[in-house]
Amino acid sequence: MSEDPLVRQIVERMDELDNWRAEVFTETSHVFGAVSHGTTFLLVDEAAVGGGYVSLVKRVRKTAPAVDVMVVGGPKSEEVLAGERSEGIDRYQPRPLDETLFEAALRHRLKYLEVKMAGGIVGRSSGIEEIVESILQVAPTEVPILIEGESGTGKDVVAKTIHLASRRSEKAFEAINCGAVAEGVLESELFGHEKGAFTGAVSRRAGMFERAHLGTIFLDEVGEMSANMQVRLLRVLESGEILRVGGVETIWVDVRVIAATNRNLAEAVQNGTFRQDLYYRLKGVNLYLPPLRERRDDIAMLTQYFVAASNKKHHKSVRGVEPGALRRLMNYSWPGNIRELKNVVDTSVVLTGEPRITAEQVEAQLTSRVETPPGEAGWMHAPQLPVALHRTKDEAEREMIYASILALHRDVREILALLTGGGSFKP
Repeated sequence: MSEDPLVRQIVERMDELDNWRAEVFTETSHVFGAVSHGTTFLLVDEAAVGGGYVSLVKRVRKTAPAVDVMVVGGPKSEEVLAGERSEGIDRYQPRPLDETLFEAALRHRLKYLEVKMAGGIVGRSSGIEEIVESILQVAPTEVPILIEGESGTGKDVVAKTIHLASRRSEKAFEAINCGAVAEGVLESELFGHEKGAFTGAVSRRAGMFERAHLGTIFLDEVGEMSANMQVRLLRVLESGEILRVGGVETIWVDVRVIAATNRNLAEAVQNGTFRQDLYYRLKGVNLYLPPLRERRDDIAMLTQYFVAASNKKHHKSVRGVEPGALRRLMNYSWPGNIRELKNVVDTSVVLTGEPRITAEQVEAQLTSRVETPPGEAGWMHAPQLPVALHRTKDEAEREMIYASILALHRDVREILALLTGGGSFKP
């Protein structure tokens, strides 16, 4: 909302952008109605509402905590701006306004929100701001990206967002958790196999690298790869060629690789458990996702987001959480990060019979968990817990058999290569 002709003119030009529709309000009462119906970005002119713009933003935040707010006003000190940010103002544009610079800033912010919404990134903490700004910079390039952070911080969400903001967004996005698949099966999943390559291979199957040609492949928990798989992956990254299991012809692929880990790979390189050459191949740009305990300002927004998602999933109509429940959520250390918060909220929505989730219900959820001191359950200190593969017992046993067959197949090929050619085996 604004009375400044220049501001109104620039805002109206934003209406020409794809995916955006601009509205100008002259009454504050109209603002509350708009934000309750899905407004994503709110531009407030201090001159139009006087000194009450902070109160206006605080009221907006109560019903729409995810809305992005920019204020145009007079010059202010850094101390005052820091205080206003804590009250819910994301960006402050001081006067006098330069038309070109202001329009550029506005367009950049809308692009920022477009990328954030497309990937489902939730939050307004400084850590999230840095991540989204980094995505805007690196997504249009071809540089490989390594995402580091504790389990449950949303590394998969960031990887998918990078793909959606890239020039490859119309092509395939393939993802795999390297730590949840046996080595032999991982080789087949990544590179594919030929018919008859092993028992059960009744037909040729394209692997993820083939399916992701001209697109993106996401290698989650890449630090869990065995030494043999690290060598095979390095060859593919260096040559751009893959060889299906049981195949004899190489296949050229053009794939952008995004990798993620909850381990400190630099430390793993030093102790010899991860190849240095592969590490530098993967780490073109390094992004670090902060744990939830370092971005507590986002907990309220994430909670509301998960309540809405759970309502839709379970056909419920929970209106949110009570203040006491939110305080308990804010004070918890969240060793499982966003994944754990999502689980707590989802279970609470299912079990509650109240209009809002109560503090007692949250307490019951959290006290049933073993709270781990910050950092001990995450990056660089992740315990080797069992991995839920979402497979039946028969499927898990069949996977182990396939892995053994693949390993035996490689051993036989190496022996034959040594006997017939006298050289070292090259898969």
